Amino acid sequence: MTWREETEKQVLAIQRARPVIVACGVVYGHGGGGMPHLICDAPRTASGALTLIGDGSQHWTTVHVDDLADLYVRALLSGRAGARYIASNGDNPTVRELGEAAARAAGGDGAVQAESEAATRARLGDLLAEAVLLDEQASGERARTELGWRPTQPTLAHEFEHGSYVPSR
Repeated sequence: MTWREETEKQVLAIQRARPVIVACGVVYGHGGGGMPHLICDAPRTASGALTLIGDGSQHWTTVHVDDLADLYVRALLSGRAGARYIASNGDNPTVRELGEAAARAAGGDGAVQAESEAATRARLGDLLAEAVLLDEQASGERARTELGWRPTQPTLAHEFEHGSYVPSR
């Protein structure tokens, strides 16, 4: 997204500081985060299937908020000036996998229903749809290698099924 590039350029141009960029995946944990709720609180079809965002084939880069906090501390204390770190636990589930986990957590059989891109844009708006329809995968390898970061928290799919997310339906 172009706004992100411009903001990062401005941050990295700061002369009186040691700027470091941490680019987050989908942040989740402790029942919070707007993106996870787009899935666990998604509309249901008449048969009870959870409505996916798009066809569900797109991957989301994810990171638990506790792992993200650890990365921020490491980046602030040890990150090289001008470095960019991707905050990703390395788990890049598809929206379909996440939807199925959320549907099971709601007491269903994991049934999901794909949605057209146009329907997703109508439901979420163009700006948000543009972001959630992207297929993104990342490992966070630079943060692991340079900062010794080791994500330890459960995956988002695990959180949906066994953790802190309670579907609203």
